[in-house]
Amino acid sequence: MLPDLALVIALGASAALAHFTLDYPTSRGFDDNNEPQFCGGFTNVETRQPFSLGSGPVWIDSHHTLATVDAFLSVSVDPTSFNDFNTTSNGTTIPMVTNFFQVNEGEHCWNVNLGALGIGLTNGSLVTLQIQYNGGDGNLYQCTDLVLLSNYTVPSNWTCTVDATVAGNATVSSSASATSSAAAASTSKSAAMAVADLQVDGWGLLGLAAGVAGLAVL
Repeated sequence: MLPDLALVIALGASAALAHFTLDYPTSRGFDDNNEPQFCGGFTNVETRQPFSLGSGPVWIDSHHTLATVDAFLSVSVDPTSFNDFNTTSNGTTIPMVTNFFQVNEGEHCWNVNLGALGIGLTNGSLVTLQIQYNGGDGNLYQCTDLVLLSNYTVPSNWTCTVDATVAGNATVSSSASATSSAAAASTSKSAAMAVADLQVDGWGLLGLAAGVAGLAVL
């Protein structure tokens, strides 16, 4: 007996709604329902965490079999929109912290060098890092608020020692669950986002179709 089509679609949609968590530096907060919004729906600056002005790690836990990840920075004391992650208050363009790359399911880390972005960051600078993640169900976001320190030592349990360049100044862990590969970067953020959406959405549709076909055989 074939399963009810509505049930099949519901099961497929439920599987596609797995998301991600920003584990280090700690996210402002996590809410499945609000992740598609600016900073994942957590719009207020939280307690700022110390982070390295030089090379420092970012850790995420991906809940999709394949996803595209990138990162942006704001130097606004209280960023309120995506525009605050594009330019400084004096109009200086802020480069992408991490160009687009792909991750599979599981924990991943990569190192970023915020002091090397060329936007005048110094010891004591206040910044907000925003991670963008797309596992086939649209762009999802999480933010973390930081104070950059030139002499900061990363806790030993959060160090990311593998130095395999992925894109820009980012590196990715090559652990068994983190076999990430570089994705093509674009000089235009909007163009790159569009490419990422098409690429990852295609995987999501293929996964849903496979799930429907598998259930139909039962």
